[in-house]
Amino acid sequence: MKKTIIISSITAVLFVLTSCAGVIEVKTPGISGGKIAAKSEKKKFKPVLFEDFEAGTAVGSYSYANTGGNASAEKFIATLDEKHGGNYSAYSSFDTGADGAWGVGIGTQSAYGGGYIDAKDRDTFSIWVKAPAGMPFYFFCNEAQDNGGDGEFWNSPNQTGTGKWDLYEVSMDEFYKNIYSGNQEGNNAVDMTAMGTVGLQFSGSVGKGTVYIDDIYFK
Repeated sequence: MKKTIIISSITAVLFVLTSCAGVIEVKTPGISGGKIAAKSEKKKFKPVLFEDFEAGTAVGSYSYANTGGNASAEKFIATLDEKHGGNYSAYSSFDTGADGAWGVGIGTQSAYGGGYIDAKDRDTFSIWVKAPAGMPFYFFCNEAQDNGGDGEFWNSPNQTGTGKWDLYEVSMDEFYKNIYSGNQEGNNAVDMTAMGTVGLQFSGSVGKGTVYIDDIYFK
């Protein structure tokens, strides 16, 4: 299994995160939509763009927060002020509140698909993120219920913000099924043909700040 790759000179810090729906405990390896070959035999495919915000908008963006713990978050908004590449990125300002159980989440769909992106044969989630230094979070990739997808939600291992733009690349084999949200009666495999929504969730009671995302691909 591949390790999460963060192109940065920082030291990774492991945090135990919980979500709004509880601790993610179940992991089901496997990717549908094309069998992934062994590493030595893996065929190279062109990266599939999920979103780069160059349309000047964050399509289908939304946010959720532990309001009982006084947490809050804006949905993603496209901006010209700060970006990794091109003209736009997207940002959200948030406050993780006072309840350590969980904080806030922010997600977005893609301007390039009709509700999903077909990333068949790709096996890595790739995204540029500028998140507050030392702040813990994880990524999520949620399937659409279309094009072979059955609406299951998947969460990544824990990540840490660095305070600057960094590339985060995570093997889809390392994503855990969210056993509290999304379809619980699906095929228990990541359906790469139907990537509907991506985003990130911050732990509770870890502060406030602004997060930027840009140039999201499946590779």
